[in-house]
Parts: sequence; C-alpha cells; structure tokens
Amino acid sequence: MRTIRVGDKVQAFLDVRVRGTVMEIQRGDEPLWMVGGTASPELFCILKLGNGHQVKFKMSELHHVDD
Repeated sequence: MRTIRVGDKVQAFLDVRVRGTVMEIQRGDEPLWMVGGTASPELFCILKLGNGHQVKFKMSELHHVDD
C-alpha cells in the first residue's frame, strides 16, 4: 500500500462521492488512549473536491485513485 502524500488523488472507502486531491496533512490534536498506553496519533487529510469545496477526512479512510 502506498503512502498518501500532498498532491495525491484519493477517494473515501465508504463514500465514493468523496474524491479529490490532498491539499494538506494534519496530525490529530487528541492522542488515543488504549489499555497499554497511547496509540500512534491520528492523521487527517484536507481534500479539495472537484466542486472546489474542502473537506477533512481521516487518512485511514482514504485510498489512492489512479486516473
């Protein structure tokens, strides 16, 4: 699996209508807590959709689109 980077074209797994270009990658503010301690921080992508809107999605919910 390829790493998602700024400029990549991606699509959401659960909503095929969400398709766009990664404009920015942000780190989640609140760390997750698990029984044994903390987990790795959550990463979010700011996507620019085809209609010009920008949305924020978890990186783990996105995959690459090969056009």
